[in-house]
Order: sequence, then structure tokens, then C-alpha cells
Amino acid sequence: MNGANSSKEYGYVFRDRHPERTDVYRLFDEASAAARSSLTCRRNVAYGAHPREVFDLFPAGEGAPLVIFVHGGYWQSLDKDRYSFVASALVRHGFSVALPNYPLAPETQIDAIVAGIGACLPAILRALEKPPAFWIATGHSAGGHLAATLAMRSLMAGAPLAGCVPISGIFDVEPLAETSLNAALGLDRERAAGLSPIRWPVPHCRLAAIVGTDETQEFREQSQRFASYWSGPGRHAELVPMHGKNHYTILCDLLEERSEIAGGIVRMAEAFRRETGRGRH
Repeated sequence: MNGANSSKEYGYVFRDRHPERTDVYRLFDEASAAARSSLTCRRNVAYGAHPREVFDLFPAGEGAPLVIFVHGGYWQSLDKDRYSFVASALVRHGFSVALPNYPLAPETQIDAIVAGIGACLPAILRALEKPPAFWIATGHSAGGHLAATLAMRSLMAGAPLAGCVPISGIFDVEPLAETSLNAALGLDRERAAGLSPIRWPVPHCRLAAIVGTDETQEFREQSQRFASYWSGPGRHAELVPMHGKNHYTILCDLLEERSEIAGGIVRMAEAFRRETGRGRH
């Protein structure tokens, strides 16, 4: 299914419509270099055999809760190093932060990427001096997809899962098979359906699906549908719209002193502590 559907193409392939992307990435690179120089950081710890199966770890102290942030790039581009700035926003709130890389398409199929990213959590837990009080999965775009798959398949990880915070995530992969992106992804409808977290069993933990109000209708609907899918008896799920943010500027929020995204992760952690009594100091 490599033929591009024009409506799907417009909704998912839009980098050329956002010239601010270059400046945003430059800002991320500068902030990330500063984060790596100012914070304690273990670089390029292996979690698998592939050269890209490595993670960076920014510890916040013994037993601190852990946040895992997975970068995006439609499973075929970008790198964890551009997103080290995420650690600056969260370490100051008492979270250890891990940022994994992963093999990219078309060299590696998404099925293998999903399976491989699951191996990063046990390796990250081993790298910490003490198991975290709990952990939260987050990520942007395709990284939001991978964060969701990590959360939904890692229930017996050795540390309790408090929640999942996908940012501008992709939860139904099927529409991408009708875009030019599929030249690298090589999806058919059956495989795309199987890789869609919106069809997977939902864990009993919190979800906050964050999406910018200036994103395409397709991305807004992805988060709306996933939040509705996650909702149910004993499960708390919310859609968090971020006013005036598009697919590239939404993560700029994490550069702000009063970050909405960081604040939401803090509130999720506080709710987990209230409900379970875990991670209290």
C-alpha cells in the first residue's frame, strides 16, 4: 500500500508547511547541549545489540521516579541527543529521565522497533542505583506511539507504571499506509492494525494524551480517539489540548520554567502517590 491518499498525505506529511521547524530544532540542539553539560548524565548505555539500541540516563537520586522519553521522526529519523533538554525540565522536579534511541526504518521494520524498545526499560532499571518509585512513559509523535506500546506491554517491569503521557502521538497506524511515508515503512493494512495501540488491551494506569490545537485534524483526532479508547472503569484518561501549539512547537513548552507538560507529569505522579502510597519521601 504505497499509493498516497491526498487527504491522508496532507494530514501526516507537513514538514514543508512549517518553516519554523529549522529554528525549533536549533533551539532544541542548543538547550540539549546545555542540559548534557550541566546535569549528571550517563551517555549511550546499551540495551541491545544494534548500535542505536542505547539510551542516555539523567539520574535524580536514589529511588526517584523515572520518566522515559522516546523521540519521534516517523520511526525513520531524528536522535535522542536533540531531546536532552527534556531532562532539564523534569530532573528539577525530582524525576530521573532516560532517553532511548532505536533502530530506524527502512533498515528496521516498525514491528522490530516496537519489540526492541521494550528491551530498554529493564536495561534502564538495571542502570539505576536503586529501583525507581514508579515510572512514566512519554514521547513525541512516533515516540508517542512507542511510549504507548512500551507502557502497554511492560506491566511486569520490576517497577510500577504510573502512567503514559504521549505528546502528539500516533495510535492508529493504518492511515500512514496511505501516505508517502509508507515507502520507508512498508506497511500493509494487517500489519498496521497490529501495530496500533488503539487496538491493544489498556493497562490500569493514567493517560494524558497531549496535542496542540494548531496541529492537523488527523493528529488531533488521533489523541482524541486514544483518550476515549483508554477511558473505562477504574482507568483515568484525559485529552490535554495545548493552545496555539503545532507539531513542532509543542515541545518548546518544556523549555519554559512553568511547563504545562512537566506540570502534567508532576500531577500524574502526585495522583499515583496519593492512590498507592508509593514514592513518598
